[in-house]
Amino acid sequence: MWGRPPSCTLHFEDGVGLGRASGKEGRYEEGGERGDGAPLWWPLALAVRPQSTRLLGGGGGNSKGAMAEDEPKPTQLDMPLVLDEDLTKQMRLRAESLQQRGGMRQDGEKLLQPAKSMYRIDFTQQPRLQFEPWDVVLDKPGKVTITGTSQIWTPDLTNLMTRQLLDPAAIFWRKEDSEAMDWNEADALEFGERLSELAKIHKVMYFLITSSEGVEPANLKASVVFSQL
Repeated sequence: MWGRPPSCTLHFEDGVGLGRASGKEGRYEEGGERGDGAPLWWPLALAVRPQSTRLLGGGGGNSKGAMAEDEPKPTQLDMPLVLDEDLTKQMRLRAESLQQRGGMRQDGEKLLQPAKSMYRIDFTQQPRLQFEPWDVVLDKPGKVTITGTSQIWTPDLTNLMTRQLLDPAAIFWRKEDSEAMDWNEADALEFGERLSELAKIHKVMYFLITSSEGVEPANLKASVVFSQL
């Protein structure tokens, strides 16, 4: 069976093959193959669009090799990171209030600055989960840093503390004149693997996302993909 050629990135959406060839242009020739050696049925690029990190590799499930054809494929759960607008507003108001009054923040408290926003994942199902890829897209060049929190109670009841920020963070960025997403792969994958464990004890998990280099929350689409074991 043909695997993915190194020069070609594919993205599947609604059953349609999308991709962007970065190597030499594929051409159909006699003998049942294109000029790049791939079979005729290999999908050609149909559109140029921002590419998700989901295309760059995943976590434990993908690293263990292809599943035997006679084995059922595990159910995949795509869990989006959702902007918590009310919580973000509330935490920013607290920071502004302290600044205006000249007040002191609680010892170790993490105040929310304008470039930072609070996101959440609702783990609607809490079976055994195996981390697959991050699925992150920026629709314009820029950078985001995703930091998990160990906040068990909702942050609107207790202040977010620096000690509750998890390490490592996942950093994703898109360069000028590029459709591809780059990321700190080792740390991001370690973070993703940790989420599989945290999902067992958290029904809701909060994330601190820092936007920089010209991007805002509206430019970000992010989710974590798990296989249900």
